[in-house]
Amino acid sequence: MQERPGADDSSDDGSGDSASALPDFASLDAREALFTSALEQADRVVNTAEAMRLQVMLAGFDAMLIEEQAETGRALRPDDAAVRAFCLHQANVLRVSRQTVERRIDDGRTAREKLPTTWAVFLEGLASEEAVRAAARQTIGLKAGALTEFDAKAADLVQTVKAAVVEKRLGLLRDRLDPNGAIERHERAATRRWVSARLDSDGMAVLEVHSTAIDIAAMYDGIRQAAIDLHGRDGEHRTLGQLMADVATDVVLHGLAVPAAEMDDPAYPMERIGSLRAPHRKAVQATVLVVVPADTATGARNAPAELAGMGAIDAETARQVIGHTKTWTRVAVDPIDDSILGIDSHDRYIPAGLKKLLHLRTPSCVGDDCGLPAHRADIDHITRVEHDGRTRHDNLQVLCRKSHQMKDEGYFDVQTLPDGTIHWHDKWGGNRITRPALTVRTPSPVELFDDPPFSRERRQAVG
Repeated sequence: MQERPGADDSSDDGSGDSASALPDFASLDAREALFTSALEQADRVVNTAEAMRLQVMLAGFDAMLIEEQAETGRALRPDDAAVRAFCLHQANVLRVSRQTVERRIDDGRTAREKLPTTWAVFLEGLASEEAVRAAARQTIGLKAGALTEFDAKAADLVQTVKAAVVEKRLGLLRDRLDPNGAIERHERAATRRWVSARLDSDGMAVLEVHSTAIDIAAMYDGIRQAAIDLHGRDGEHRTLGQLMADVATDVVLHGLAVPAAEMDDPAYPMERIGSLRAPHRKAVQATVLVVVPADTATGARNAPAELAGMGAIDAETARQVIGHTKTWTRVAVDPIDDSILGIDSHDRYIPAGLKKLLHLRTPSCVGDDCGLPAHRADIDHITRVEHDGRTRHDNLQVLCRKSHQMKDEGYFDVQTLPDGTIHWHDKWGGNRITRPALTVRTPSPVELFDDPPFSRERRQAVG
């Protein structure tokens, strides 16, 4: 093994603080220098590719705006169906979500137009897309006179520090350059509150709450204090993290099951931060749609079930859901090709209508992969009723409201196959195929919803 220069001649003066005992990082050997250089070059190649991709996305978006404005005679707004449809087209090509494309385009246009120096650094491959987009987001509210100094600082930061640090430092710089605008920016940002859910691995998922810093800090502190109180009790073996998750679950699910406190109640929890969020909220019951194989429900097998809008869940969790559910629908499915053979229409079960059939076939929106569960989505006639479109399973699809609007305004041509496979063709040449969770056996799907095929005599004959 080759020794480093100076590694064998260290001396100790008795203080235990010998400088020569430390590694000489300045004397890197050739292999280490080659590795570092190769890694830097690879990173620059990736950055350049990201810049090229974003430029192509922006060029296509700009061309779409010009074309649509020429056709409609008006400038498009960000929430126009044409904008969402074109972003969905790019999302299908790039195999990402529509929301991801919208954010990339919005941040890219901001960086290109407001931060020319930073944008030039990006095009040279010296900064990542993530860092440049972080810089672009911090320009919100800045006046033109402050952008020059901001751009110069941003161009330096995106080359030298991580994206999270870019965002933090430029946020502080923005507030220094425009201190009076900080309050206004916060007020605008507070209107963009939202909650989202996304699937994680192994039957887990993430619930994300995006709200004001004071609200999040208060919620987190309350959840943590409640978990700490439970953590010290006899017989409690859950970790603090597990307890915090369970407390949050209890608060949301059990809290929604009772009406909100009266506005004049001094114990109303939001009073301490000076805001009544939803004082007239009614009690509700959360609804989820789970498709469970019969042998999983009985415990004969452990095949996974499917949670609408999320994905697969394990057999034991599915059986727990069955044990606490109030209503459920029994569906007969062919074990060979997963075709739906029939739906039980007995009064004990959920009414076996066409809507339930569609929910089983496609448990969530088939438009832009937003994950909206079918029971909260629209049911769309692929061929519209006024154009002689029939209300049959092979002419219906489950869509979120935005996807429904994009399709109705003509940005997508939709075709469906008898088994429920749906083909989306957009006006820019993109294609997308959505396959059903279960297929429907044809040619007589309407019989699934009439009483005769499921009458007592028919069931006895079949049995």
